[in-house]
Amino acid sequence: MNFFETLWVFDQKHKVTSRQGWSKAIKLYPLILSLLPLVLISSCRHSDSTVAQEAPGVAVKLATIQTSEVAETSEYIATLESRQSVALQPRVEGLVSRILVNPGAAVKAGTPLMEIDPARQQAAVSSSAAAIASARSEVENAKATLLSHQAERLQRQAELGFMQQQHKRYTALETEGAVSRELKDQYANSLAIAEASLKATDAQIRAQQAVIDRSQRLLQQAQANTQQARVELQYYRITAPFTGTVGDIPPKVGDFVNTSTRLITVTQNNPLEVNLSIPSERAARLRLGMPIQLLNDQGQPVGTSRISFIAPNASNTTQSVLVKALYNNPNGQLRADEQVRARVIWNQRPGVLIPTTAVTRVAGENFVYLAEKAKEGAGLVARQQQVKLGQAQGNNYQVLDGLEAGERIAVTGLLQLSNGAAIVAEP
Repeated sequence: MNFFETLWVFDQKHKVTSRQGWSKAIKLYPLILSLLPLVLISSCRHSDSTVAQEAPGVAVKLATIQTSEVAETSEYIATLESRQSVALQPRVEGLVSRILVNPGAAVKAGTPLMEIDPARQQAAVSSSAAAIASARSEVENAKATLLSHQAERLQRQAELGFMQQQHKRYTALETEGAVSRELKDQYANSLAIAEASLKATDAQIRAQQAVIDRSQRLLQQAQANTQQARVELQYYRITAPFTGTVGDIPPKVGDFVNTSTRLITVTQNNPLEVNLSIPSERAARLRLGMPIQLLNDQGQPVGTSRISFIAPNASNTTQSVLVKALYNNPNGQLRADEQVRARVIWNQRPGVLIPTTAVTRVAGENFVYLAEKAKEGAGLVARQQQVKLGQAQGNNYQVLDGLEAGERIAVTGLLQLSNGAAIVAEP
């Protein structure tokens, strides 16, 4: 029964019907009014207690702290360079007839990129091929003539042998007086004619061999000219010298180009050379093989490499040491001449990491809320714990002091928490 109900009961029990009754009632009202604050306070406490019993706590998500690898790192700006990059220029002049690729296309070695009108050179190849056919025909004719002369020589040689025998025979008969001198002289003349005919045939053979040699040289020259014409014909098709990515293509179809015109660039993006400058005061810690992470715009690693070169001297202008690493770039995410963030990992050790969402800052200090069992009841309460943090590692902070593995901390609902507040762990 509350205060106002008490007054109503009092009024019903003590009906004021006379002046004397009113006098007694007025004397009791100061006492009743003095008790009013106590009644109101009691009512409020009863109301607060009821609300506290009805509100079980702030709903939060909890994370259990675990030991993991903690890295000491530094971030720098790195420049990516291609180990192979070329601006292609033609070896011939002419009109661009076809462009076979688009800028940014990935190409393999030998892929056709552009074509210069080859009509004139194709005509030169055809003319050279005709010259080969003509020279080959001359060689064949010369060889046939040589065979004819060689057959004739055999005949002349046989005739000479016969005449030599006859001359010898009739010379002996003339000596014996069996034949006249005139007959012997006739055979002597016939022998001389046979010898002259053989010599003439030998001269013809030598001359024909010279003709064959000259014809063969002409054939070889025609073949060389044709080969050169065919090689030059290949110059009218521009191909990729190695596997890479197509860059800018300044000429357009129909443009006239010559040997000084820049046609197209091809850059190899796999692998890429990573160049970064390390301040001189940290140079003593550099080691070959030290890991380097390449990061995207969100700070997430896109690849890992290792230091392969450390400059022996520091730069006088920047007071830094040049460091290089080779990155294979398997997915082609990065490109030559691009600048990226590079994280040098100095060392790695076991440590404690906590999500960045679990940290609050108060007066320049860092705090987290530990989940502990309530002293009364079976619930959980949040206890504010100061922590000392190290470097950020992705979406986590390194914890240098203040937390241990196995403890549970709140990672959501931090704005609704206070030290000692009741909490309820969300699943």
